[in-house]
Amino acid sequence: MNPRSLADIAKPLWSTVPGPDLDVVISARCRIARNLAGYPFPARASPGTAQTVLRECGSAIANAFPGSAGYEREELDDEMISELLAARYISERWRTGVRPASVHVMTDGGGSIMVNEEDHIRIQSIASGNAAEETLRRAKGMEARLASRLVFARSPRVGALTSSLSNAGTGLRLGFLLHLPALAASEGCTEALRAASELGCAVRGVFGEGSGGTGALMQVSNRCTYGRYAAHSADGTVAAARYLADREREARGNLLAQRRGLEDLTAATEGARALLLTEGLRAGEAIWALSTLRLGIAAGVIQGDLLRTGEWLSRAGAAAWALRGASSSLRRYEDLRTMAIIRADLRRET
Repeated sequence: MNPRSLADIAKPLWSTVPGPDLDVVISARCRIARNLAGYPFPARASPGTAQTVLRECGSAIANAFPGSAGYEREELDDEMISELLAARYISERWRTGVRPASVHVMTDGGGSIMVNEEDHIRIQSIASGNAAEETLRRAKGMEARLASRLVFARSPRVGALTSSLSNAGTGLRLGFLLHLPALAASEGCTEALRAASELGCAVRGVFGEGSGGTGALMQVSNRCTYGRYAAHSADGTVAAARYLADREREARGNLLAQRRGLEDLTAATEGARALLLTEGLRAGEAIWALSTLRLGIAAGVIQGDLLRTGEWLSRAGAAAWALRGASSSLRRYEDLRTMAIIRADLRRET
């Protein structure tokens, strides 16, 4: 695996092909965790063992997915890693890991496979909007291809064995990235999030610990991967995402029905766009402006591309939140680079 340029990283499918319910649901993701039989979990593996796992998994992935792009972490510079993070091909845990690791990006940008993250293998499929069936089908297909080439650790009683007990069993997590600005501003927000939780879902901020509600972005995913209800946990997540999307649309309708509601939203959206074009704006500050801009586009008060706003939010979130543990120089550089990309894209749209 050789490091390449930023231009060689496949554009993520979730940022290029629109999916259903895109006005509220930015993307759907299915993640499957697997480990190789006969090897310790990554956290307990020696560097030599981790390298062996890396080599064995890399060979199987290259064979199963010809044309996929493989990247070893130690060969990547900070800019490449930040780009992979913004594209959601890698996680923050993968970025900060210390053992040999790699990521393999599918040719069409529809998913990736991380090696030696929390588990030996983390399969991800991501699509825009409420594309639950598509992401589930793709991730399960990817897992099946690898299962024919690798021996995964399993227990007859439990199922797939994973580093964390919370993932054991199916090893499958289905999640949705939701944009809930009107609901977040309404009195019914807490009740709606509690109802989603009661459907067996974890509801949390998108950018990690402490980021709950930032940019009115929330992530909903299944909690159960083991036991009698595991097979139906994905259904509960789909139901929760649809419920929250309906509540958000209801809140938007109430907002626009208010006196001067349309005028106020139009003014706020235009102000957000002007602010985003301002030199010196930091990525953390831009998240709220991007949230307002996306709401205005979804409500039809201003023209724009919902897919691009999702991509910009991911970039700004990576720069403002995911790189918190990086050096100050890297954080500053990524902040400047992220905002330069967003401003350039906005100017091309106007």
